[in-house]
Amino acid sequence: MEHGNELVGKVLGTVTFPIEAGKVREFAKSIQDPNPVYRDSAAAAKAGFSAIPAPPTYTVVAAHFQEGDGTFSSLGLDLARVLHGEQQWTFHRTPVVGDVLTGETKVVSVEQKPGGRGGVMTFVKLGTEYRDQNGQPVVTEESTVIETAAVVGGGEK
Repeated sequence: MEHGNELVGKVLGTVTFPIEAGKVREFAKSIQDPNPVYRDSAAAAKAGFSAIPAPPTYTVVAAHFQEGDGTFSSLGLDLARVLHGEQQWTFHRTPVVGDVLTGETKVVSVEQKPGGRGGVMTFVKLGTEYRDQNGQPVVTEESTVIETAAVVGGGEK
């Protein structure tokens, strides 16, 4: 990838998805979280939630609602060389069943560093702000993807 700061602020896409009880239950099971608040509305109410809450990392399901592979292709990244660097969430409130979240993903920063084995690694930080059906912020997610140096003829480029 030969791009840099001209990508900062670029909107990569918008996605909208509902928080549904069955999907929250499946997600909790997949991450092996036995907490009954993710399965039972009475347990959720007893814990102080207005409805069944989504587990903290639930917004990763947004990828299943996105059209195409817009993120990597629109950045000019070679998917075969992309690694997940890090991920963090900031909660403005807990998303709950019944919410419909809309997230807009933007490029926050682009940085290039020399690779440990030669070549250049590109670090792209992406930010997604998820808002509910009333336009209120719910979760801000930041992730970093890393494009490693290309291997050419047995060596790195």
